[in-house]
Amino acid sequence: MNGKYFLSVIVPFSILLPIFIGSIKLKALPGTARIVLGYLFFSAVINAAAIIVGRYFHQNNLPLVHLFTVIEAILFIWYYKKLYGASKSDLFYVLVAAAFTTLCIINAIFFQSIYTYSSYSRSLEAITCMLFALNYFAKLASAAPGKKIAMQPDFYFNCGIFLYFSGAFMLFVFSNFIITNLSSHNFYIIWTMHAALTLLMYIFFSIAFLLCKK
Repeated sequence: MNGKYFLSVIVPFSILLPIFIGSIKLKALPGTARIVLGYLFFSAVINAAAIIVGRYFHQNNLPLVHLFTVIEAILFIWYYKKLYGASKSDLFYVLVAAAFTTLCIINAIFFQSIYTYSSYSRSLEAITCMLFALNYFAKLASAAPGKKIAMQPDFYFNCGIFLYFSGAFMLFVFSNFIITNLSSHNFYIIWTMHAALTLLMYIFFSIAFLLCKK
């Protein structure tokens, strides 16, 4: 398989699979799944905009990455708030989202301009999402025996979230070093690995949507 075809066509368009499955099963989706579907729609729009801005207008599209990071993190925090059944008066998730947004703004103003890759914000988001996912798995491990984990959509949503962010974490941490110091061949290999993680997440999300029932 041509690597460039994998990066530029297969992975970007693979997001349509979970979007299609989630859309045709919309009435059967619980609240958590609807948030993930909304995230996928948002992600597809931002990715399309980034491609258009970068490839066709030859402009820096990294401001979109800064925006995407903030909204992506807020959507996943909202997902976990819904997953854990937190009440409206529970301010923990609101405070986490507000703190993350504030740190992203500070990072963009003082440390990493919106025209550079937001590696600090992306790394912090990865840690946050991994901790939420690990907490979910810990709750599953302590749940009453006999519960069919393999039939729970949220199990696959969390598998996708954890595998993607845990695999991409080191890439986020060293992304600016990778961009400026690695050869084009090694840079290409690194981002192919990131694309594979993204594809894997979409596959897990697709399985989760298939398992959703009224």
